[in-house]
Amino acid sequence: MIKLTNILTELLNTYQVNAYMLTSRDFNITDILDQIRAIQKITIVRNITPEDFLQKPNVEFTRVSIKFITRGDAKVDIEKIKQDILTSDRSKTDLRIPGVKSFNFKPETLKRL
Repeated sequence: MIKLTNILTELLNTYQVNAYMLTSRDFNITDILDQIRAIQKITIVRNITPEDFLQKPNVEFTRVSIKFITRGDAKVDIEKIKQDILTSDRSKTDLRIPGVKSFNFKPETLKRL
């Protein structure tokens, strides 16, 4: 059974931050966003790229809004999330998301919800 204090704690520690990423056009952006949603602590990932944004032939620029839950320092957690998206140690627990070439948060957009 879920305790009310657990629900309130999660609500009080929910943050939102915007980020931008460069991805390969060989990979479907929906699949990439789904894989980002699967990362621990992330609850919502929304594509906020304007439709009229110009794209390069091999690279797609995407702006996203990410909501996540933390029980610690949010700035530390966004760095861990970035590391989980980009790091590849070529082992069975490889966390790199295929197709993501670059991923950066906009720290000035970090806010508690």
